[in-house]
Amino acid sequence: MPSFWRLRLLSACAALALICCGATQAQDTTPPAPAAGTDAAAAPDTPPQPTGYVIPPPPDPATAPAEPAAAPAEPAADVAAPAAPVISAVNPEVDPLRPFGYVIGDIVTQRVVLEYDGKPLELGALPPLERTGNWFERRDARVERDAAGRRWLVLDYQIINVPEELRAIELPALDIETAVSGRRLQTTPMPLTVAPLTPNVVLARAGLEEMRPDDPAPHIDTAPYERGLHAALYAGALLVALWAALALLRQFNARRRLPFSRAQRDIARLDAGSIEVWRRLHRALDDTAGQVVRDHNLPLLLARAPWLAPLEADLRRFFEASQTRFFADRAVDGVEPRTLCAQAAKLERSALA
Repeated sequence: MPSFWRLRLLSACAALALICCGATQAQDTTPPAPAAGTDAAAAPDTPPQPTGYVIPPPPDPATAPAEPAAAPAEPAADVAAPAAPVISAVNPEVDPLRPFGYVIGDIVTQRVVLEYDGKPLELGALPPLERTGNWFERRDARVERDAAGRRWLVLDYQIINVPEELRAIELPALDIETAVSGRRLQTTPMPLTVAPLTPNVVLARAGLEEMRPDDPAPHIDTAPYERGLHAALYAGALLVALWAALALLRQFNARRRLPFSRAQRDIARLDAGSIEVWRRLHRALDDTAGQVVRDHNLPLLLARAPWLAPLEADLRRFFEASQTRFFADRAVDGVEPRTLCAQAAKLERSALA
């Protein structure tokens, strides 16, 4: 092979060059021979010199040149760099959840005690109400106190997605800043299982299809409601009849009991121009006032029977005309005792019946 012989040739040349260099250096270091006739004793006492390649002696530390002085160290910075804040995690007690049996729309309530090392734990802010991942949406965040006085962070999550088959998902972990600087409330994810409401595949058998016909509306028996309606109508009609009968009875009793009603019934049997009509109306006025009534004491009658106030002017004209009718024994125009008695009887029944 060419490469192999080339390497062998190069190695041989290198060995020959080393041998030649060694012989030349040995000849240069050999001392010259003394001249003839010179006394061997007169030759200086020189120690034998080594032959071959001489290894130089190590340098003397005393005579070695001094090393250059090291460069001065850079001065330290005047201001130290600010230390990074130390953040400590607080892992409080978490009320365990039911880990199974959830479907879409269910509410999962997580309760975290706000207490650490026996001391209350204050939060900087409540977690925001937002969607947390693919499965949950945080609907409410509040702080409650139980019967023992312990404060709990209560979080309501609603399941907004479900897989096509039973699957384990995780309630998201919490990382909330507390009121103490550098301390955060942290929890671990909590696993639970969710399942679809209906299976994805159903059996292809009669009665087990995905869609079934609508269930017919149930028949409602209306007979009890009709009987109740009839009973209510009959009761209402009976109450109306009783009320009407009571009103008629009160009117009948008023005509027999009240002064002007009795006078109206008596005047109806008398002649219109008879003087007895005037006397009967005077008697009704006296019975109403409880004493004899004339023009000068008409205010006493109105005080006893204030419902006669609309007829005050007509009563005064009646008393003036009565003087002419009784003492002059002649008819008076413009005053009709029958009409005045009917008006007084109507006001009487409205106020007292």
